Amino acid sequence: MTAINLKTAFALLLVFVTGVTSTAQALSNRVTFPKDFDQMVMYGDYRRGSGGELAYALPETLRIAKSGEPLPAGTRLVLEIYSGGSLTDYFVMEKGQGWGQEVSEEFRTGDWHFQQFDTNKQVRRTAIAERCETCHQGAASNDFLFTYDRMLSFVP
Repeated sequence: MTAINLKTAFALLLVFVTGVTSTAQALSNRVTFPKDFDQMVMYGDYRRGSGGELAYALPETLRIAKSGEPLPAGTRLVLEIYSGGSLTDYFVMEKGQGWGQEVSEEFRTGDWHFQQFDTNKQVRRTAIAERCETCHQGAASNDFLFTYDRMLSFVP
């Protein structure tokens, strides 16, 4: 290969790789662990034996749900997951403006994305979203939330 052909080939490869990376990032999971988790309140207790889940939301999120307004973009809900009597994981649902458009219609759950975090609040795995989406699709009438009834009945 001549120097010019090599430069052209490298430039094309760079454009291709950058394009693929940009597409992958656009489709990636955007959920972050809430910095304000310490301000959240537990509104749902789903413990069973030595395992189960505790559901958390900000007081403002619960107020909005009780008012009948749709939960806005930026809403985060957290489940603490327990097994054998110990905290093992966090699952976070986060709603973002237009995020549903990034997911194929067959897996879409409104504008919600899902992520699993370890007990140090670091991403544990990135492939859990598909499992969450599939299950949460059954709760479309409640904004894809299984804990919506607990939000409505929560008393501080």
